[in-house]
Amino acid sequence: MSIRKRLFLSNFAMIVMPIIIILLIIFLFNIVINGGFKGNHFKQRWQSTEAPTSEVFNDLKKAASLEQEKLSDGDYMSTLTNNQDFNIAIRKGESFIYTTDHLKIISNEDLPSFGNEGYDPAGARFGQEHYSIRQHDFYFNDGTEGSIFLLDHAASFVKFARTFFPIIFISLIVVLILTNVLLSYFMSRGILLPVKQLSDASEKVSKGNLDFSVQSKSKDELGQLVQSFDTMRAQLKESLALRDKYENNRRELIANISHDLKTPVTSILGYVEGIQDGVANSVAKQERYLETIHTKATYMNRLIEELSLYSKLDVKKLPFYFESVNIHAFVQDYLDEIASELAGKNIQLKLDTKDFQKHVMLDRDKLIRVMENLIFNSVKYMDKSTGRITVLLTDQEQVVKVTIMDNGPGVSEEEVSTIFNRFYRTDPSRSTQGSGLGLAIASQIIEAHGGSIWAENLPDKGLAIHFTLKKSEGDNHE
Repeated sequence: MSIRKRLFLSNFAMIVMPIIIILLIIFLFNIVINGGFKGNHFKQRWQSTEAPTSEVFNDLKKAASLEQEKLSDGDYMSTLTNNQDFNIAIRKGESFIYTTDHLKIISNEDLPSFGNEGYDPAGARFGQEHYSIRQHDFYFNDGTEGSIFLLDHAASFVKFARTFFPIIFISLIVVLILTNVLLSYFMSRGILLPVKQLSDASEKVSKGNLDFSVQSKSKDELGQLVQSFDTMRAQLKESLALRDKYENNRRELIANISHDLKTPVTSILGYVEGIQDGVANSVAKQERYLETIHTKATYMNRLIEELSLYSKLDVKKLPFYFESVNIHAFVQDYLDEIASELAGKNIQLKLDTKDFQKHVMLDRDKLIRVMENLIFNSVKYMDKSTGRITVLLTDQEQVVKVTIMDNGPGVSEEEVSTIFNRFYRTDPSRSTQGSGLGLAIASQIIEAHGGSIWAENLPDKGLAIHFTLKKSEGDNHE
């Protein structure tokens, strides 16, 4: 239940309960003061039919019916009262023909009029005393209206009310207080508990502690706020972990760049100083020094280019231009371009797939960079006099798998999952052979294509690198 509904119901109850209690109190006052509950049913139930007054009242009614002269007979009437704690009044017309001693000063206006037969538990008050009234109406033989009144002091409802009304009143006040206290408690508990949770959680966050969680059982607005806070805490923890990861990567990147640039720069400076100092005192030696300087500068330039490319790929700032391309024709054209270069290095290059007419979505320039990095990485580490590099295309439902296999030394099983990390080299001592970013760049480009890339060692030595490319829409439904 929402806080708005709970507040509305709580306020409604706090308003309604006092109204109900006030109405009950007014109702009780009405009974005490004005003689409420005059219905015959209540009157009959209030006064037990076995009480002494009932027997006397029945005798009076018989006399009114059969022997009306007895109603004015003082001796007969005295025998009926017989020092009992009640009084009798007989009214004929507008005057009384008989009253007990306690009612000598009674007037016609003090008692109910003709036609109000029944029992009134709080019917009359004389002096400081309250009396319940039993009334029986009849007609005298001469046709005059007559009424018999039996006023019972002992059975007076007022006595009962005086005894129990304070208890009832106090009980109602207690109920009112308890209602307000309980409603206030549960309302405040439902609000203060989530607030305390948020306060404690905020204090932990302010101290840098994010290894906790806050949960709320309520489904109201504060419960949703607690859940939102916990989600924010989890996201903050994740973002801080990611920040630390990027910070560590940045430090590692700077260290690797410094290392990879320091060696060629040192070599260049050494050879330049050799030329300046006259160490290269022949044309042939000078040409060799200059060639070395050129090689080192070219390596540095390529390293900087690859660093720039990797950085753009890492922050997703490099644009891609995808188009639907026949993957077999694309790979075959690229292999034809580099075949003569690899043949000069005793590398046999082969596309081991025929009549493969599947179209994939790719960026031509970026995928050429992937093929170049993967193939020349195999060439770089080839340890055979005659190397073999085979490219295989495989149809796999929604994607096409491209596999590049070689007969080189492969890598250890521990390194299979790490060769796509940046600056990774299987042999750190051969750092001048590459930047260590080639496979990492290939991995970034394939991921940008929506594919995946992985490596595995071949059973007969050598390494196989697989990557997938999404098929074009037309080929997806074939």
